[in-house]
Amino acid sequence: MVGMARALSRVSAQLSWEYGYEKVPKTLARKYAYCEVLGPRGPVRAERLVLGFVLFAPRTTYPQHSHKEIEESYISVAGDWSENDTAVHAPGSLILNRPEHEHRITTADLDPCLLAYAWIGPEDRLSAPGMKLSSTRKARMQQGI
Repeated sequence: MVGMARALSRVSAQLSWEYGYEKVPKTLARKYAYCEVLGPRGPVRAERLVLGFVLFAPRTTYPQHSHKEIEESYISVAGDWSENDTAVHAPGSLILNRPEHEHRITTADLDPCLLAYAWIGPEDRLSAPGMKLSSTRKARMQQGI
């Protein structure tokens, strides 16, 4: 993972970091950024595969969400994080999320977290992936769900 982090630092000026989708919760707006390296919108073009990086600030919770028709995997490059509060993942960890699988990411208290991600799916989905944020626990409880 140290080699991957070093390689990323060498090309970082060529990457375009983005800070959100159409609707981003205020608590998340300036606490993460992502860049697509390979894919429909990346500097290296591909139609059915997206490779990129996502960077989270310490104490960040990326809300519960899922991706329609997109399979997503993460490899930890730096920092500790948890998915759905099931375990703490350190650099070198690999996580696979099947399409429609709801998941939430929480980062550690002190250090930022850098993840490499890969998405596979239909070309039209990868061109405009979006995401479905799940309703909050409070809203689900009020609805009796």
